[in-house]
Amino acid sequence: MKKVTSILLFVVIASFLLAQYDIVFIPKLVGIPYFNAMEEGGKKAAKDLGVNFIYSGPTTDNVAEQIQMVDNFITRKVDAIAVAPNDPAAISSVLKKAMGSGILTMTSDTDANPDARDLFVNQARAQEIGYQMMDTVANILGGKGKFAIVSGGPTAWNLNTWIMYLQQRLTEYPDIELVTIRYAGEDVQKAMDVGLSIMQAFPDVKVLVGMNSTSGPGLAQAIKVAGKVGKVYATGITTPSMMKNYMKEGIVPEFILWDPVELGYLTVWVAKYLLDGNTLPAHEPIEVPGISTKPIYYPENKELVLGPPLVFTPENIDNYDF
Repeated sequence: MKKVTSILLFVVIASFLLAQYDIVFIPKLVGIPYFNAMEEGGKKAAKDLGVNFIYSGPTTDNVAEQIQMVDNFITRKVDAIAVAPNDPAAISSVLKKAMGSGILTMTSDTDANPDARDLFVNQARAQEIGYQMMDTVANILGGKGKFAIVSGGPTAWNLNTWIMYLQQRLTEYPDIELVTIRYAGEDVQKAMDVGLSIMQAFPDVKVLVGMNSTSGPGLAQAIKVAGKVGKVYATGITTPSMMKNYMKEGIVPEFILWDPVELGYLTVWVAKYLLDGNTLPAHEPIEVPGISTKPIYYPENKELVLGPPLVFTPENIDNYDF
């Protein structure tokens, strides 16, 4: 009897040790540096934590394809799905289906409707990002002048929310004018074309702001192509690797972001943490081995925030390689 009990105990322990969660992250699209960095962080977390990380997404910001991918992973019965929705309203139905199937359902980088996910892993609070972006524009303009915004998709919840807060902060700068908001999708070339058209339509614009990772470098290239280096400046929310050369050429004085590698790491870390049956402490810094910040959980929004935005300048740009 003692021998049988020992065998059963061994089987239980072995099964526990072999247990491995399948944790999926579906970005808005694959193949751009920003989401490559999130993938890098997810892979590092998976290695540290012993889980299976699956990174898969559409090759363009295609809403229907992204929804189909979520549905496919529901069929595969994975343990957790995190997604950066291209359209928060359109994707909510399939995310609710995932939740109903017992899958831990999260959003990361950008949110869906709050009732369609268990948790939103947020890079920084939307108000902080919008306010910091406006302060950066004001700093470049010296407190006076005109600027334009080029965003990604017109339905992207995160981009639209940041713009809303940017405009809220704009009321504190009476001598600064926002002349237009246009859209270029997740495409550097298209952002460059849009930037050229803005400079033609508004010849006195002084700053072009890219609200997503591909628009910022596209606008910087537009300034270069138009021969307006030193007359017009680009900034935005994007990656150091895409802006470094333009910064060194004097086209980009400063821009903002966060660390997407750490955002990817945090997404996988919290998925495993919750799948293990843990509960996040509310409104206090959380120690997460593997990242440099101490995220805070806001239960009223079911939102885990990585930390405040980073401002990249010529003085610190070489410290970052993503």
